[in-house]
Amino acid sequence: MPKAKASDLILWDSYTKPSSRQKDRLFDNAELLSSADQEDILAKLNELSQKHNSNIAILTVNEHSGPIQDYVDDYFDYNGFQADYDGSGVLFMLSMADREFAISTSGTGIQAFTDYGQEYLIEQMRPFLSEGDYYGAFNKYIEVADYFYTQYENGQPYDIDFKDTSPQALIKVGIICLGIGLIVALIPIFIMISSLKNVHASTTASGYQSHNGLHLTMHKDTYLRSSTSKVRIPDERSSSGGSGGSSVHISSSGSSHGGSHGHF
Repeated sequence: MPKAKASDLILWDSYTKPSSRQKDRLFDNAELLSSADQEDILAKLNELSQKHNSNIAILTVNEHSGPIQDYVDDYFDYNGFQADYDGSGVLFMLSMADREFAISTSGTGIQAFTDYGQEYLIEQMRPFLSEGDYYGAFNKYIEVADYFYTQYENGQPYDIDFKDTSPQALIKVGIICLGIGLIVALIPIFIMISSLKNVHASTTASGYQSHNGLHLTMHKDTYLRSSTSKVRIPDERSSSGGSGGSSVHISSSGSSHGGSHGHF
């Protein structure tokens, strides 16, 4: 099969932003999904997009031209996704030739999908991607996208200082704490029960006497010197890449985007 020319890899008609969306929210150009799975994923993306007033989309390709971050931004802009919901949205892209992924966010999608949140999203999707379960990966993307937008709409975007205070999360934490407390309380009881298994009652006092006698020896402690060592405890948030929030760049169309990319 001859290698595709760069012009064949461009999935938009021109480098001007159209006034209406040109593509479905799922464009499985790499044919990773069955027809039934495509219909299911597209229906979920459409429903979620309407729920959060933001285009939530997926693109798959066999290969692409240029840097993948530029490509995913341009696909979003030049296929009219900026025309809906005041330009808000998130697009997840897979390119199979080099097993690359990319995320492009716009409008409210930039605040909902923080840099830290995008790392979390990929962590959740990676097991499915590694196993070639793309239907599972896209369902996880939809699940996490719904969660991120819900948290953003509640005024608490998922970020490095995020604390989940939902009733479900609090119940989960309470169950975990209760379980840990119960285990800690039972450990000394089991130790005592174990030690008593070898204890037997004695009928004479001699069984409780020590026949080794009592010996006293002199013990002397001499103070020589003292020293103090210091170990720096790293900040737990240092791995998240700074103070949180979303990194923003400008695409070829002049639009602002957040996003990230990597390999799976």
